[in-house]
Amino acid sequence: MNSIQNSNKAQPVISNIFGFIVHHPKTLTLLSLCLMAALLSFLPNLTKDTRGDAFIAPDNPALIYREKVKQQFGLADPLVVALVHDQPNGVYQASVLQLVATLSEQVSLIDNVDPERILSLATENNITGTSDGLDVDPFFEPFPETQNDSDRILQAIQDFPLYQGKLVARNGQATVIVIEMLDENLAQETYHNINDLLASTVTPEGLSLHLAGEGAVAGYLGSYIDSDASRLNPLAGLIITLIIGFAFRRVAPAILANVIIAASVLITLSMMAASSTPFYVITNALPVILIGISVADAIHIFSHYYELQSRQPEADRVQLVQESLEEMWRPITLTTLTTMAGFFGLYFASGMPPFKYMGLFTALGVAIAWLFSMVFLPAAMAWSKPKVSQAFIELQASADKDMFASLMTALGRASLTHAKKVVVIGGILMLVGGYSASQLIVDEDRIKTFHPSEPIYKADRLINQHLDGSNNLDIVIETPNIEDLFKLENLKKMEALQEYALSLPHVNNATSIVDYLKQMNRVLNDGDKNQYRLPNDSNSVAQYFLLYTASSDPTDFEEEIDYDYQIANIRLNINTAAFTDNRPVIEALEEYIAQQFNNTEITATLSGRVTLNHHWIKDIGTSHFNSLAVAIVLVWLVSSLLFGSSLAGVFSVLPVASSILLIYSAMAAMDIRLGIGTSMFASVAIGLGVDFAIHTLDRIRQQFRNLANHQQSVGEQEINAKILEIFPTTGRALLFNFLAIACGFGVLISSKVVPLNNFGTIVALAVTTSFLASVTLLPALIKVFKPKFVFGDLHIVTRPKAAEVRTAAGNRLLSLAPLAAALLIGPMLLSSPMAEAQTDELPSGDWIVNKVNSMDDGHQVTRNLHMTLIDRRGKQRVRNTVGYRKYFGDDKRTVLFYLSPTNVKDTGFLTYDYPAEKTSEDDQWLYLPALRKVRRISASDRGDYFLGTDFTYEDIKKEGKLDINDYRYVTQSEELLHQHNTYRIIATPVNETVSKELGYSKVELWVDQKSWLVVKANYWDVRNNPLKTLIAEDVRQVDGIWTRHKMTMSNHKTGHTSKFVFSDVDYQSSVKGSVFTKRSLSRGR
Repeated sequence: MNSIQNSNKAQPVISNIFGFIVHHPKTLTLLSLCLMAALLSFLPNLTKDTRGDAFIAPDNPALIYREKVKQQFGLADPLVVALVHDQPNGVYQASVLQLVATLSEQVSLIDNVDPERILSLATENNITGTSDGLDVDPFFEPFPETQNDSDRILQAIQDFPLYQGKLVARNGQATVIVIEMLDENLAQETYHNINDLLASTVTPEGLSLHLAGEGAVAGYLGSYIDSDASRLNPLAGLIITLIIGFAFRRVAPAILANVIIAASVLITLSMMAASSTPFYVITNALPVILIGISVADAIHIFSHYYELQSRQPEADRVQLVQESLEEMWRPITLTTLTTMAGFFGLYFASGMPPFKYMGLFTALGVAIAWLFSMVFLPAAMAWSKPKVSQAFIELQASADKDMFASLMTALGRASLTHAKKVVVIGGILMLVGGYSASQLIVDEDRIKTFHPSEPIYKADRLINQHLDGSNNLDIVIETPNIEDLFKLENLKKMEALQEYALSLPHVNNATSIVDYLKQMNRVLNDGDKNQYRLPNDSNSVAQYFLLYTASSDPTDFEEEIDYDYQIANIRLNINTAAFTDNRPVIEALEEYIAQQFNNTEITATLSGRVTLNHHWIKDIGTSHFNSLAVAIVLVWLVSSLLFGSSLAGVFSVLPVASSILLIYSAMAAMDIRLGIGTSMFASVAIGLGVDFAIHTLDRIRQQFRNLANHQQSVGEQEINAKILEIFPTTGRALLFNFLAIACGFGVLISSKVVPLNNFGTIVALAVTTSFLASVTLLPALIKVFKPKFVFGDLHIVTRPKAAEVRTAAGNRLLSLAPLAAALLIGPMLLSSPMAEAQTDELPSGDWIVNKVNSMDDGHQVTRNLHMTLIDRRGKQRVRNTVGYRKYFGDDKRTVLFYLSPTNVKDTGFLTYDYPAEKTSEDDQWLYLPALRKVRRISASDRGDYFLGTDFTYEDIKKEGKLDINDYRYVTQSEELLHQHNTYRIIATPVNETVSKELGYSKVELWVDQKSWLVVKANYWDVRNNPLKTLIAEDVRQVDGIWTRHKMTMSNHKTGHTSKFVFSDVDYQSSVKGSVFTKRSLSRGR
């Protein structure tokens, strides 16, 4: 049973449904509006996702691995502040360098900025050689006050190749502050806060500030899209409203059409919010698409309603509404289903979440528009009973149609007169388009999402011009065993890989732990530039790492190498984000790694932003053509089922397929690349353009079905006449439908979001060609091939001459083969608050400190110390030491020897702690076997971290005693802490110099009233931010002396923790004085 028979049987049911709707207008109108209002409650929960990662599926191996790398090395997409000064001396001027320090500090105070992940000249350390080893000191120490200070920093950077081009431009005209965020989901707020800071900053003459980087792109894109949408969507709605008002010369159609538009757009966005689907970059096009689609049904319904009313002015308008719906529901439903099929093609075929959800929710929006057109619109029309305008009546009654009807009639007549030529030209254009599709180039560059006039676009170009590149590609090196990256052969393979990467185009910098080792080797060899190479053996490598930690933070290398020296990262700086530029780089690296690098002892894997972008961009072409093929098949299938003919399905998709193939030709000729904005145009064009074909095909078929009720045959001239009859009415409605869609998408041409600009241009062009094909190629095909699904049982009478041309149905299908082939070939190519004051009953802080310092800690002691160092990911390093302490009069001497592991064995630390009344500084020495030298630790270094732990040299030396010369102590309260009755006191450094030396602005101490030991301490850094917490446990007496057997120091900024466990504590056994000499230190006991 064919579809027309089904339709006839269903007609009484349809009539009853629409009869019910128009006779309950108020109830259904209000229910529709209440439903919309209820669903809009979800809308405030809609979130945005402007990340580049959003375009790659969550289960994609590249994304999973990149997340693993981020977890391992703490790497995130940064914001980059560039300071550019093209005057003499460039950025190496005191005023500019001071601003770098100021901005680095101010940025660290902004919410969501990770203060430990700010990279600038003001935060980084220089590695220099000394007579007894090497020093790791900030570049800005001393702080740049004069040009001589600036010149010193310039020389330091020139002697440190690693930072050239990465941190400071090689010509000295620019430097950057690289900023990482704690939560990338808060990128928008963070970007605006930093941008506001820069806008309010007073700069030296000739200096300019710029903000870019992938983090900035993600941060700015959200508000950029919002701003664009708030301008485009109302404009599109206004244009469409004007078009509808002009078409019908009445306000009512425009008002009711806008309600349908609002329902379709807002309910769809609410459903996205309810399903936790974010608003992506390309989702900005969804409202415009739905605006164009939603208005189409209203245009056709009002057009038919006004036609009936103009012919029957005195008829009951409610009845006319019902008759209009009974006539129009079928083509409207057909176009809705085929449009949804087109968008479902995007959903089913695309592997990228933004495209998938674009297809799914656009299809949902189309369904919502259909529902409101079938229920709300007739109910509202029956309630308001809109009256046709006199101008429209005169237009319908006049033999002279208006210019729009006349235009459509002329177009139809021309296509019928030259039907064969139209068919041949259509076939040729489709074949050319199919070939052009195979020539399309996939390309995408995230920064080109922004208009070239945008500051962020200019900043990106400027940074890539002055420095080595703002785009990062990471190469993760993995080895099977702990400390495998101490092996020289592995480090040399990394070095060779870096050198190969630097030989590739657009790769301007490659840094890894190799570069730090080479710099250390150079400075330890009197700064000889020829010694900028890896050390000679693996033992030296291990000792170099230890040597570095003697003066640095334990987390300094966390971006370059893991805690077990088993996994490392090489970071490449690339000066372009364009897919076509980076694809050769990635392919070359993958080939090199596979053929020359990977073996059982070491492997490399590409990751990072550039690699991740490559993985989703390379799939754009495949996703595009897959979604196109699926959309065409779905539209063909739905059309075939609805019309009851597979040939009808072919006729339905031919106009949209021809328009898409024509667009391919234009894209190839104009060198327009297939990217985010252009890749989804085909499915959208099919979804929009198929409406024209369905309406045209259905009305032409209905013409001949009606004719078949009165006669059995039809001639050529009558065929032309019957087809031409639809052009002044249906053709005119289709023209206004087309104008509404085209103008709606034309609004996107003014979008500042460049992908949407490209998308709007191409879709508008595709819809134009689809419309033209539907009203020219489709009638021509029907005339030439006279398909049975159109003419049914009508006998076609032809002239003798035409008999030679006209063939049997089988031959007609064969004649259609070129077009069908073109249709198929085309796509296939394709802290708790502190008490304010102490009470009178509390002892003074100085009294408590004296009690702590006067407690017996033994004349001498021997003990073992087991250190466990834990990074923020839970990985551990274990070190074992033996320590001795002895008093020589009032002088206290302590020595510590490392027993294991191998890379730190025989390292020694010796301190001479003099009483407070002596004016001389305490002495500290460190012996490092790699240098075979005893290195003196100056008093200014006492706040440095001790050999990779979270304890400072001062902490190790003092052993829980408190210095009355460094701090002022104030008692705050008496508290019960872990079953200890304690005094809580606050210690503040006596001056700023001491504060900087120790690294603390304040210390909060809990002193046990029984043992007079510090059992807990909180430390604040020099900026008064929480820094560390010390917890002492297992406090018990040994040989009558209170002893802390376990101490845990946790760093709140880095997430690093050091646990010290003391064992075999012996206060009785004699300790020789000779142990506490520098000679003994170098002998390892």
